[in-house]
Amino acid sequence: MAILSPLKADCIIFDVDGVLMDTAKSFPEVIRESIPRVWEHILGRNNDSSPFTVRHFEVSKRFSFLNDDYDICWGILSLAAAKGKNGLDESFPTPWEWEEKLKEAEDSGQTFTAWVKESIGDILPYEQTRKICEELYFGEEKTLEILRRKPVFEGDPGLWRNERPLLNRNWRKIPLPVGIYTGRSRKELSLALLALGWEDLPGDRAVCSDDGIKKPSPEGLETVCHRLGKSWPLFFGDTASDRAALKAFGRGDFIAIGNILKDSEFRFSKVEDAIRALGLSLSA
Repeated sequence: MAILSPLKADCIIFDVDGVLMDTAKSFPEVIRESIPRVWEHILGRNNDSSPFTVRHFEVSKRFSFLNDDYDICWGILSLAAAKGKNGLDESFPTPWEWEEKLKEAEDSGQTFTAWVKESIGDILPYEQTRKICEELYFGEEKTLEILRRKPVFEGDPGLWRNERPLLNRNWRKIPLPVGIYTGRSRKELSLALLALGWEDLPGDRAVCSDDGIKKPSPEGLETVCHRLGKSWPLFFGDTASDRAALKAFGRGDFIAIGNILKDSEFRFSKVEDAIRALGLSLSA
């Protein structure tokens, strides 16, 4: 029996990371490996190790303004660098300290980048930090092939290779029109679609960060619904920014996937479990 009636739903919109793709060994690892590189090669300080943990990542994802994983790297390193110490280990905030700072950012009402620059300081070059994160994700081969530039560091295999699909059927086999609203760039999305076997998904069915629309803005949901000619999405997401986007949109139902949003009314371990519980039979 369905636990939630999908009768009003006229389309399905998916987030990608943690919903369609298992990214537990990609983007969190990008942050973890980028931190010592940025500390040493951009800031010129002593690189002890990478003290970034799963707990830091989970704390970050509970705040709706931190949908972009590369911003996590930049923000937490800005906080560490502001302490004025040379060693990474002695400078790095604990998960508790990081959470308290994120609460301050949330209460400020500012964008995350604006809050960091005003409250912590404009210490760490934003674009340089993102570049290092991006190249760790793509790896040397895909940086040359897709980003069309030579990476700063050579020999990286690309952490995207650690990702695995969580939905093993083509989008055409899903009984409602399908769209995507993701914090990925289109180039990052192309690797996920390749892994899913969704390369034939029309580009206008996806809204990505480089379209100038970022969660928690509801504009991405509005855009996808408009393009599909629909109005009541089932939005499958896994973070606070996903849930905030649907709430701001004001229509549809939010289906939480994974373990981050433990207080969600409708939460499932996997997207397949959610679809079965909703009574939506997928075509074979």
